[in-house]
Amino acid sequence: MRSSSSSSKRRQSVKARALGGGVLYLNAAMSSDAHADAAPMAKKAKMEDKDAIAMETNENVPPDAGSGNVNAESVKRSMREYYQQFYPADLMYKWLAYGHDGKHAQVDKSFTNRREFCFTLDGDIFARYQNFPNAKEFRAGLARKVPSKIDIGPVFNRKPSERHGVDFKPVERELVFDIDMTDYDDVRTCCSEANICGKCWPLMTVAIKVLDVGLRKDFGFKHLLWVYSGRRGVHCWVSDERARKLSDEARSAVAEYFAVYKGTDASGAKRLSLTTPLHPSLKRAYNDVLKKYWTEVYLPAQKIFEHEDKYTPILDSIQDEDIRSELESAFKRSGTDSVARWELLETLVTREQAKVKRNYKLDGILEKIVFGHIYPRLDIEVSRHMNHLLKAPFCIHPKTGRVCVPMDPETCEKFDFEQVPTVLDLISGTKSLNESTELFTEKFWKALDVENEAKLTSKTREVKAANQSGMDF
Repeated sequence: MRSSSSSSKRRQSVKARALGGGVLYLNAAMSSDAHADAAPMAKKAKMEDKDAIAMETNENVPPDAGSGNVNAESVKRSMREYYQQFYPADLMYKWLAYGHDGKHAQVDKSFTNRREFCFTLDGDIFARYQNFPNAKEFRAGLARKVPSKIDIGPVFNRKPSERHGVDFKPVERELVFDIDMTDYDDVRTCCSEANICGKCWPLMTVAIKVLDVGLRKDFGFKHLLWVYSGRRGVHCWVSDERARKLSDEARSAVAEYFAVYKGTDASGAKRLSLTTPLHPSLKRAYNDVLKKYWTEVYLPAQKIFEHEDKYTPILDSIQDEDIRSELESAFKRSGTDSVARWELLETLVTREQAKVKRNYKLDGILEKIVFGHIYPRLDIEVSRHMNHLLKAPFCIHPKTGRVCVPMDPETCEKFDFEQVPTVLDLISGTKSLNESTELFTEKFWKALDVENEAKLTSKTREVKAANQSGMDF
């Protein structure tokens, strides 16, 4: 239990200010990639703005260990120049307007002014409920407040600045997914916590390839924007109109569809939601992605069968005692190569299954081992709620200085996070964002822009037809 003097010092260290009419949150421990609407609030503070909330800092947060970190002060000093010269504010605003920033007769002129933006100021102050009627005002807001991070929220039923004393609720928002490398710590032998390297990054490649195909083929979504989080993970923005208008219940259902991994129990065994035989989508993921990455990439890099604390839970999960005993003996007398040990395990299991019509003790054991280690692990809470904030593309991560650049799911295995430009690279002229903005436009925005225009044109025809019908009547 904390002493009263310690608590008093911590209370004195917590500060909050109301800026720009938005809600401000202070929490040095809050995730740098996303944070919920107000769930982690610790206590309210008396402020001039009744929405100003101060949250206690978490003393248990480990020191920053992210790879590729740059000097935080250098990044901070560079942000004004970044927004003035490099940040594609017009492109970001146009995406989030979905055609309603144009001059088409059927645009909803209030749409863009109902979108919430949250600015992170001074590293730990969150200025919520910012809204901008046009791209010019958005640029001006960035120049005026110079946020260290931009989070994107939903489109509400009215302007965020008009939220007090009225029925204020979100009406649409992209369906988003967040995959963070820290959720894979139990299956990484190279890194932990915020550290990442080329050996564990392929886990993000697997997540992108599995989710991208699943969202497109199983749900029919077309407009998916994949973005490197700037540090240790990836985000996905599903921008189809149908996805943007999903209820919270529907969002939860989509997220749960991909939620195979359910955590690890006290013994280290993986808890999974799997059936035998596999669901068609999981069978597709296993055959097309998981098997290849398991043997060709993951095992050679992570060498889990060389680490007793990693392979013991795997052997314990094998219910056939004879097979388990044979493997334990073999592991003690054989070489330690992870791929060879996996091939031995696979051979013994396959051989035993061939002896009888069905060995229930070994049903799906190979698939369970693979799914438990490399199938995507989602932060489901990010996807469940329409009003959840998520870091905007092309932000600068304050810890690494890297730009949150778009990624191409078709070639994501070639993505090298260490080559991502930092804000200092851009200012020095050693790297540019040209390739990233071109990828955003060609692989994502161009098709969505065409669809937005087509929908507005179709709406014009509907209005015209309705008017003519009314005249004829």
